[in-house]
Amino acid sequence: MPPTTTEVRQRSIATEIGDQPAANGHANGFTKERAANGVANGHLVPSEDGKRKLVGVDGFWYDVTDFIDKHPGGPIIGSFIGEDATHVFHAYGHDPKILKHRKPVGTYAMRERHPADKDFDELKKIFEERGYFETDFVWYVKKSLVVFALWMTVWFLVTQFSAWYMHYLGAFVLAFVWQQSGFIMHDFMHSQVFRTNRKKDEAGGTFFGAAMFGISAHWWQDEHIFHHGMTNVVDVANRWVDPQMWEVSWAQNEKLFPLFTTTMHYIFIKIQHITFIPVVTFIGRYEIVTDSFRREKRWQEWVGAAFHWTWMCCLLSYLPTWREVGIFYLIAASVEGIFHFQLILSHYCKAFLNIDEFHRDSWYKFQIDSNMNLNTYWFMDWYYGGLNFHIEHHLFPKMARKYLRHASPLVKEVCAKHDIEYDSQSFVEALVTTLAHLKKAGTHFTLDPR
Repeated sequence: MPPTTTEVRQRSIATEIGDQPAANGHANGFTKERAANGVANGHLVPSEDGKRKLVGVDGFWYDVTDFIDKHPGGPIIGSFIGEDATHVFHAYGHDPKILKHRKPVGTYAMRERHPADKDFDELKKIFEERGYFETDFVWYVKKSLVVFALWMTVWFLVTQFSAWYMHYLGAFVLAFVWQQSGFIMHDFMHSQVFRTNRKKDEAGGTFFGAAMFGISAHWWQDEHIFHHGMTNVVDVANRWVDPQMWEVSWAQNEKLFPLFTTTMHYIFIKIQHITFIPVVTFIGRYEIVTDSFRREKRWQEWVGAAFHWTWMCCLLSYLPTWREVGIFYLIAASVEGIFHFQLILSHYCKAFLNIDEFHRDSWYKFQIDSNMNLNTYWFMDWYYGGLNFHIEHHLFPKMARKYLRHASPLVKEVCAKHDIEYDSQSFVEALVTTLAHLKKAGTHFTLDPR
């Protein structure tokens, strides 16, 4: 069976840092040995022959040996072999009826929960009653019309004017086409639109991702599911990192230090606070496009990519010179690169956990510890796609984006009740905090972290 793009991405991380992952890789179950020995988190794992792969939900062990390759969420299920996956299971809105098709093979004593966990469980029920997990199709039609209106504006500016400054204004608008398409792709690949019909959601995600935004939607989904389930998690032994928190050019947390072993790494990390802004701005777009298709094999994504580059080439053909073509795309890519800061700032200066720490911690609490919100006025939610409320999005990944602002006050109340820091900063404050954090990490970095 060919490896998933996420597994390939993990291998590329290992290659970039000059080492190879452990046999089978993290995605296939780094806790395999512990599960085989019949122990997970100090609790007995029923395992007759040491080969069954068990995942715990609500105090019951389920045998997923024959299900891992079929798991709709991808290989992340392998990261919970021999572990309690209760909160991740419910956070993704899985219907409890799913488990009725699988007979438990044993039970385990669940760890004592953080006092806030029960309140967040209750909060989710309140949000469900308010309809925050339901789809407003009219809202999505409006969002889609905005994308196509922007797209037509780009064509109008490029084809109906001869002045270079009007063409470059079109490039500026094109960046917003990509950005807003990316947000809609995000929702489709989170199954926030059709919800129970994955095929329709993935088709919509592929259109807005590959055809409009220009990246592989399934590649993004593969990485993003890991990112949500194991945010800012590091498994040094298997040379694995939350894939959306890894870049070869910087180390934003000391837990990542052991993964960087070369002189070139040392040089990059020492100046990472200087290179951070130009790299994200001018290279971000090119990196995500090439990375997403480097080993992509799903035909749907290539059809979408063909459509994307067909309309892009047609658009660029209206420009009078190759110089203008280059500047046009550079402007569009750089403006779109600026948008990348939003998601990076939400995590880079926040807490990271080693894999064993993660499995012992409260999943809800760590979603808050590893996320930062961006303070904005309500009318700027469209610019940030609602994901300026990143804490709420990570706590409740199936919640519709339009309701994240409404959910925020109640989340703050629970955090205040349990003395959990709810970090929310302006964009400028978050950028300054992140740069200071990168500088501090770079100062402390050595090639031998011992």
